[in-house]
Amino acid sequence: MPKTRSSDPQTVGLTSLLDLLGSLLIIAAIALAVAMFSIPGALASAGALLLVMSWLIDRRKRT
Repeated sequence: MPKTRSSDPQTVGLTSLLDLLGSLLIIAAIALAVAMFSIPGALASAGALLLVMSWLIDRRKRT
């Protein structure tokens, strides 16, 4: 049985890609809702939500 090295890329499953797509669509929807009031606010909220999503993904990988 071949061993995988830590430098080998990990495969990403279909459900992971669908989860990512769903998260990005939710962020886009929130940004569009905020854009009705303020374009800079929409960009700031989208950026903040992307950072939160990235932090959650990294946190889940560590545990």
